[in-house]
Amino acid sequence: MKIVSIFANRLYAVRYKGQRIDELRRLMKLWHDPMYVYAFLKENAADLPQNKTLGELVAIIAENAKIINTTLHEKVKNKNNSLDEFFKPLNNQEYSERILSLQKGREQYLRLYAVKIGNNCFAITGGAIKFTHLMQDRPHTSVELDKIKLCRDYFNNAGVFDEDSFYELVNEHNND
Repeated sequence: MKIVSIFANRLYAVRYKGQRIDELRRLMKLWHDPMYVYAFLKENAADLPQNKTLGELVAIIAENAKIINTTLHEKVKNKNNSLDEFFKPLNNQEYSERILSLQKGREQYLRLYAVKIGNNCFAITGGAIKFTHLMQDRPHTSVELDKIKLCRDYFNNAGVFDEDSFYELVNEHNND
């Protein structure tokens, strides 16, 4: 597992072993690929909203991906904005802030999953096209739940307990 800096000291993404690109870039590439999205929608047809055609959903997902990308850029480039405004606790019942909290960012049918490192600092672990309520309800979202927990546990086992210890881990990764 590698930790890739997307926006210095604010947004990171995990690159899993065997992958050439990090999770954020991988997801943006997939979500902007109409053939991939169409195939995904066909495979998950039972979950889709009944009031939308496949073509409409493909266009909505591409637009959602564009919005997420723009939102992330705006949140990190503008000092008055914060990634904390985009990412929210994965568990809707979590109300207190804590290190290595599981988080989600969303735009309609798309989700980005991340581990919160500190204030305004996140590591993206994956993402999904999501039409069902619980992540455990479908195999593709269940995999993402496993990935976010794996990353949180990895950071925890590597001694990450604040932003400084995370940056030390990132520096170690970059020197390997």
